[in-house]
Amino acid sequence: MDDAPRRAIAWFRRDLRLTDNRTLEAATRAAQRVWPVFVADQELLAAHAAAPARVAWFGASLRALDQRLRESGSGLVILHGRPEEVLLDFARSIGASRVYAGADEDPVAVVRDERVAAALDLRLVKDQRIVAPGELRTQGGGAYTVFTPFRRALDAWIDQASDAATARADPDLSRLAPLQPHDSFPAPEAPHPTPDPGEDAATNRLRAFLRADIDAYREERDQPAVDSTSHLSPYLRVGAISVRACWRAAVNAADRARERGDTRLAQGAATWRGELGWREFFAHVLAAHPRLAIESFRREYDGLEWTAGPAADEALAAWRMGRTGFPFVDAGMRQLVATGWMHNRARLVTASFLVKDAGVDWRRGESVYLEHLLDADTQQNNGNWQWIAGVGTDAAPYFRIFNPTLQAKKFDPDGAYVRRWIPELAHLPDKHIHEPWRAPGASPDYPAPILDHGEARQRTLSRYAAVRGS
Repeated sequence: MDDAPRRAIAWFRRDLRLTDNRTLEAATRAAQRVWPVFVADQELLAAHAAAPARVAWFGASLRALDQRLRESGSGLVILHGRPEEVLLDFARSIGASRVYAGADEDPVAVVRDERVAAALDLRLVKDQRIVAPGELRTQGGGAYTVFTPFRRALDAWIDQASDAATARADPDLSRLAPLQPHDSFPAPEAPHPTPDPGEDAATNRLRAFLRADIDAYREERDQPAVDSTSHLSPYLRVGAISVRACWRAAVNAADRARERGDTRLAQGAATWRGELGWREFFAHVLAAHPRLAIESFRREYDGLEWTAGPAADEALAAWRMGRTGFPFVDAGMRQLVATGWMHNRARLVTASFLVKDAGVDWRRGESVYLEHLLDADTQQNNGNWQWIAGVGTDAAPYFRIFNPTLQAKKFDPDGAYVRRWIPELAHLPDKHIHEPWRAPGASPDYPAPILDHGEARQRTLSRYAAVRGS
């Protein structure tokens, strides 16, 4: 290429890996010498000050990336300040004429990249998604807002693109610049243990899931005590593994299932690929409708009368501390605070409880998740909260209100999950573990329910009906 730069910067953001990294591959294919760079934006770090575990996890992932780069004779340069300023200064200091970075549909990232593009030659590479947002359109030319037709379009696009859609993109590491003097990332101490960071750990996690859990994924994924989910979401969040690698793994598992005639494995692989499809869907939705970061997709629900004042504050406090008196809800919230992760079924039940039992605005719950989840990003967190609240694109119907006790009995029948996270209830028999208020020997250390589910359900139906009627 005539306009190929002699020197370039590979700006790492949410792609903290060397393997299957299309941004780094594009940079090393175009330029003779490439400097790996990360920008510690102080304004962004300040915005995430309430999420020390997530920032610590990101810092550990950066250190793992730096170690991989050092093994290749290079290293990660960490700049501090506003990206458009520090990248320009660094580019001038090394004689680089271009910056490569992975495209990101998060509204905050879009604004940031516009500022950088005004100062530098910024080339955004489609790496985070299997299909870049905007490339799948309905027959009317708009973005998909319902999952099922989106999933059909996604599968058709991948089939048409053949192997190119999910092919590995490995960079030429020989073109990386030698190790430069650099600063460290200002990460806080994690308030609890976090997973092993880095792409090797992510690959090992994927292999463990494929070896032990994917065949039973369809039937066990909703059982938090069994916990046969992949646990790859924190790695996908920082880009220690690509979504393409996960998709390829699901396809390969399905191929093995066909060869063996293994129906269970085929169902598990198909179900897991469906979950990856939801991850793509929410990213496409937010890219098409950036306002959803703070607003409901269904505007008619802007008039919902949420619980407010001290009542809302008290309900939110009990919920986030795992003190609602509903064991399954409280177990989920305690797992979240203690580990930075929560089982998906528990996420659904805890979110439903806050919004449709306690009547608290979904945005307040979304903020709590963002504080604690290692895997939290705007696309997935926002999409799932709007889904459970019934205010989003492809949303659960407003009248779908999870009964926290029935959900517990169905998905944690012997109470193993509750006993693990609420030790003060561990002595209760199975018949009382999800309804400790009925037990004659209930623990005085565990609170009574903060509300009556039946009454709360009727209040919620009335609130939603009032909005829909108007």
